[in-house]
Amino acid sequence: MIEKVNQLLFFDNLALYYVLREIPPVVVARAFLTIDSRLSGSLLGIMDAEQRTTVHAYMIKENDEDATKNEQAAHSLVDVANELMKKGIIKKEGQHFRGVQAAESES
Repeated sequence: MIEKVNQLLFFDNLALYYVLREIPPVVVARAFLTIDSRLSGSLLGIMDAEQRTTVHAYMIKENDEDATKNEQAAHSLVDVANELMKKGIIKKEGQHFRGVQAAESES
């Protein structure tokens, strides 16, 4: 289980993809306002152009500096990641986390 959003930096692209598909774009946008830029870059890297455009639009719209909402959004990433780990869709290997390839065909 992970406790901090920065632990998502240890997720491979497949694991991040699984987390990202479970989170609404507006929540991702709010999380981007507070999370580490390296994590934002990793998440942006696995999005398609339409998803990036949507998230950027929400970032502009949701940029009200409501720290509580932004922190809740970032924590939502942690909650979803932990839920996916419970379901076996993401596995911990050492200090890294990997998406389980077979989970894609089950969804």
